[in-house]
Amino acid sequence: MSVGFVEVPLPDSPYEMWIRGELERYLGLPEGFRAEIIEGDIVVSPAPRFAHNWFATSIIAAMARAADADPTFRWVAIAGTGAGEPEARGWIPDVAIMDRGRASEALAADEAVITPLDMAMAIEITSPSNADHDREPGPQHRRRNGNRIMTKWTDCASAGVEYYLLVDRDPRVVRATLHCDPNPGTGRYESAAAWGFGQPIILPEPFGVTIDTTEWTAWPTSNP
Repeated sequence: MSVGFVEVPLPDSPYEMWIRGELERYLGLPEGFRAEIIEGDIVVSPAPRFAHNWFATSIIAAMARAADADPTFRWVAIAGTGAGEPEARGWIPDVAIMDRGRASEALAADEAVITPLDMAMAIEITSPSNADHDREPGPQHRRRNGNRIMTKWTDCASAGVEYYLLVDRDPRVVRATLHCDPNPGTGRYESAAAWGFGQPIILPEPFGVTIDTTEWTAWPTSNP
């Protein structure tokens, strides 16, 4: 199943409906499907597969181990939370790395979504259905998506999210890339470091966390 752009009449702006948790229901999406807003467009993707969620869990576990080892460790990993900025963007990153104090404030206030700048790092894990929307846009992305040039990668850079970790399970890639030095003016990250699957990911300070990838694998080549 593939990601699709949706164009339907709505009773309110896509962002306002998204932040209220009404957009998926109004669109009649099946259970587990996600609606996100990229470049003002509604982008729908199917529920993640087990392996996709297992990758996210392994990253969250690495952050939790760091917190257990050091009571002063200030970061917490949150899965599946919305991050929005009116009216142009509303994402659900696979994992959001937040300052623990800010996360506690959001919890106490029962905030519906966080802002992009509440994330010290956004983490996306590609699936066959959504890889184009997680990566730096290229000619292939534009051909497949109506010449659109924005993706979560460009949206996060435009919003000033300091780090963007892309875990690309495509059999042609099998690589994790940490993008940094966002340039909001150009919507691009200026620097990057990469690790092949099987190599430990060394997150730099202020994180100082190592993520074990020895069990990480590409998605099956039988996937679409």
